[in-house]
Amino acid sequence: MRKSTSQIVVAIVCALLGFLLAYQFKLLNKSEKNNLNQPNSDIISEIEGLKKQKEELVENNTKLLDELKKIEEAASENGKVEGEIKKNLDNSRMHLGVVDVIGPGIIITLKPKTDIFGGNANDTSKGISNIELVHIVNLMWSSRAEAISINDFRITPQTGIILSGNLIKIGSAGQQINPKEQIVIKVIGDKGNLNAGATFGGALDFGQLKIYNSDIKQSEDILINKTTQSLRTDFVKPVKE
Repeated sequence: MRKSTSQIVVAIVCALLGFLLAYQFKLLNKSEKNNLNQPNSDIISEIEGLKKQKEELVENNTKLLDELKKIEEAASENGKVEGEIKKNLDNSRMHLGVVDVIGPGIIITLKPKTDIFGGNANDTSKGISNIELVHIVNLMWSSRAEAISINDFRITPQTGIILSGNLIKIGSAGQQINPKEQIVIKVIGDKGNLNAGATFGGALDFGQLKIYNSDIKQSEDILINKTTQSLRTDFVKPVKE
């Protein structure tokens, strides 16, 4: 009888210990999850704050540019020299990509052939990369292009084009292009020169471009939006004569 009672007591104690261990383990897991979620919440909040701050800076920058234009226009009315300075400033802004522009040129549309991406979804060896896009951009600059955009992302002197995983990254503002989708390249300049550059010697058959259907259309009124990338001048300085 005493033996049975002892066994029962031992069983109860073991059950209580097991329950306490399980409860403590559950609390520990909950605490770890909370600790993991807390930094993520902080990071998300910080990202949202930075996005809002960027939007405010872009808005303020736009207002300042508008005010500057008004001051320049008022100053240019004073004489021929001031008017020429205003014209040079406007031309500089257009070439730097900080204003919307419109003009004649060509539109190059690249469409993947229907059967080239039928394999592994993670296999990007069959699609174009940054190399082919840089080739087209350089081809257009050498054909006297005055403004270029890729999928409405303005290309400026400080715009980089690099491969980022399965996507192609344009500039530092986070714009990305999927090589498995249609790509539209708008170019403003002399239509004849641009068309000749795009069609000369199989220019659009370079590299992986040959597995895309390419279409070139000339237009009189191509609109290219201004860049969303901030131009930096942290190190360059004008040379004093």
